[in-house]
Amino acid sequence: MPVSHDLQLILAGKDEKYSGYDELIQVPEILIIDELMEIWYYVNKIFYDNEVNNYIHAIIREFTLCARINKGNTEDLKPSTGLCSGCHFNTLQNICNKVDSILSVRVAKDLLRYSKALAWLLGLDTIDINIVNTIAPYIIAHRVAFVKRELEMSPYWGDKYEFTRYILDLVQKRFKSRELCYQITERFRNGTSKKEDLAELKKYEKNDLIVKYDLIPFVNATKDKDYSDIANKISELSKKGDIEELSKIRNDLIADLDLPNRADLINWCNQELYKQSVTDFVFKYRDNKEVWADIASEFPNLDQSIRDAFVRRQTKQIRSEDLLLEINVTGTDDESLVNIQISGGSEALKLIKLIDKKEYIQKED
Repeated sequence: MPVSHDLQLILAGKDEKYSGYDELIQVPEILIIDELMEIWYYVNKIFYDNEVNNYIHAIIREFTLCARINKGNTEDLKPSTGLCSGCHFNTLQNICNKVDSILSVRVAKDLLRYSKALAWLLGLDTIDINIVNTIAPYIIAHRVAFVKRELEMSPYWGDKYEFTRYILDLVQKRFKSRELCYQITERFRNGTSKKEDLAELKKYEKNDLIVKYDLIPFVNATKDKDYSDIANKISELSKKGDIEELSKIRNDLIADLDLPNRADLINWCNQELYKQSVTDFVFKYRDNKEVWADIASEFPNLDQSIRDAFVRRQTKQIRSEDLLLEINVTGTDDESLVNIQISGGSEALKLIKLIDKKEYIQKED
């Protein structure tokens, strides 16, 4: 809330509901939309690793998990009405007993999106958990119903932002203490688990809801020998850079509906294919018809999709079985920039080779 002096100035100004905004004093335009589209494109390319992925997951789940009920399915049973009484997890170090509401998938996406944006503003090319922790209170504080008695205690006195920071400190400490559990889970995911890993993981089950309800069920789903064999093969092919075989495994997995936890293997294949093949190009909008014609001549199945992508300012993804195109049209003036990112399997490599020969398009580092 503005202080008295600022509020006085605000009230003394013109009411924009009656007279519209004053062009002389309104917030000036800093970026044109073309520039903003270009920035969004580069923000989205900011890298994040498994630690960040696990940490965002930990934030969402610490606010959500409960040993007794699904918090998302009830309005009456909650920590503030006695849900946690006598519960083993009702301790000072836990988060579940301090929040009445849950966090949604949208919060997870916002944490990643705005962490990328902050990293870009700071000139960083990757995100770490400190970046996530910096942005998280602003994303979470207004979305959570905290237990009133916890929120209003000293030193927070109802300040949701400061209380959220305190909760996130707890999340981070618990995340660090869970490090071995994530390492074990990663070994199971990669098909390289050790004999003692599951027993070691179960030691954490009693005092950690994420281990109990997320990590152990995942590990149990990956103990299938077929899963382990495929995981080992993906790992081996990734090291060799064998894009064609990785594509084949990915396509086989998409067709195999019975394999346990196949979604994780498909995602792993997609990530490896992306890392091995991703290439970025940029050109001026005036050349879009040339680009469309060149691509469509070799990939007729992409003809209409490419044409549609260039008709207006937008970011559009175009997928085929072995190819992912992301086209970012920042504007439709001749000098407006258009970004194309290509990734995938052998078809992606073929398209990259085709475009790389064109004089009117530049490859980006």
